[in-house]
Amino acid sequence: MGPPRASRAELLGLLSSIGVDLPPKTKLTDAELDKRLCKVLDSAQYLTRVVSTPPLDPAVYPPWSSQGSDMPVLEAIQRHNYEEATMIDVSKMHGKGDPFPRLYTNAFNDLRQTLMSIANACDQGMAPLVFQDKGEASGICMRVLDVRRFDDKTPIIIVVYQHDLKDALTPASFDWISSYVFGTAGRNYMANVTATVQEQHLLLRLLHGNRKRLASSYKPKRAATESSFTLSFLLPVGPLGAVDMGRYNANNGCTVCGQPAKQKCSRCGAVRYCDAVCQKDDWKAHRPLCDGWQGAKWQSLKFVSAMRSAPGTYAVRLNKYDNAQHNDAQKLLDRMTEHAEDDGPPPNTHGTTPFIVKVQLNSSMAKGPAHTLFRADPSHDEMQMLIYDQRRTFEVSVNRNDVAEAAFETVRQVVKKGDRGIKTFLWATRTAEWTIDVCLDKLPEWQKW
Repeated sequence: MGPPRASRAELLGLLSSIGVDLPPKTKLTDAELDKRLCKVLDSAQYLTRVVSTPPLDPAVYPPWSSQGSDMPVLEAIQRHNYEEATMIDVSKMHGKGDPFPRLYTNAFNDLRQTLMSIANACDQGMAPLVFQDKGEASGICMRVLDVRRFDDKTPIIIVVYQHDLKDALTPASFDWISSYVFGTAGRNYMANVTATVQEQHLLLRLLHGNRKRLASSYKPKRAATESSFTLSFLLPVGPLGAVDMGRYNANNGCTVCGQPAKQKCSRCGAVRYCDAVCQKDDWKAHRPLCDGWQGAKWQSLKFVSAMRSAPGTYAVRLNKYDNAQHNDAQKLLDRMTEHAEDDGPPPNTHGTTPFIVKVQLNSSMAKGPAHTLFRADPSHDEMQMLIYDQRRTFEVSVNRNDVAEAAFETVRQVVKKGDRGIKTFLWATRTAEWTIDVCLDKLPEWQKW
């Protein structure tokens, strides 16, 4: 039995909760949206790092507690990117509480919190769990059977589960709950976790996808009341990295639906559409920008990978969306040490649609959290621009020595005239694999990122 069906609006909302915002009128079918959601969840649990060649046989891995590690499963299940890790450190430093949004406002964040509840149940002796929304319209019965160690910081949590609806509680679920509530299974307690219907959609898709990856020979012992339950496993889940964020947010051109663009706005020439229907649908939203872009001046810039530094500098950039675990930072350092070649141009997630970028000049006087490690040398100030979008799916460098002097200087002067002196926000369009055009005289409002 597969996960429950979700409406189109629910699928788009679930994808958005993870950071995948598709065009508002995407022409992907509901089945394609569901398939993309499952792929996104696979990326969020870093599946290929653990299950590179299915099927997975948990029996070949040692029990979590067998190698003398004192790390609780609760600690090991957590995954953060660098932005979140910084927020946590700052909160601890100032004695504040949880820096994340409150519960029940984002289904994906709720899922990550629920995985922590499951991990806590592991540390407390494998307590059975029931997940229900506040209206009790949907529920999941679950018990952890075992925890295996993939590596020192990655547990594999083996579970059995069953999903029920309010009006369709199965006899098996009733017997299972009764066995724990009334102590016939040797216990008289059960963990109850509030989980929204949307969060349960995500959890069930994780469980359904992973159950198919288990080796058929793996048959752990389960209680008699769990004979009809489904066997699966859970892995740590964290935010999408920059590469995945770019891959799943990719737009093929049309600003409305994401389909390949065949025409552009005749007034401003900056926005493209697949057909006249999408252009008409977008006119009300596009008109204010269109009026401002008429007659705008654009400058073309050739860029290179952000990993390449300006002359006389050495740089390692840790994207705020990079994972803080899995030794990702060390891999970046290794690449710099080995002078690895660039991986190629960054993905074009914006298609031909204009998007806002931050343009920042390198400067020894720059303040704030450093994302670049510069060898201190003021003589190299303002020889390089770092350009990136909000989600860092596009993060590149423009070096003075790689472009026409007039082009670099023209953009530098626009940045210098801004309120902050070394950085500003500009409209941009991607014109080729290694080329971007930036608007020089129609600046967007100052962004808070």
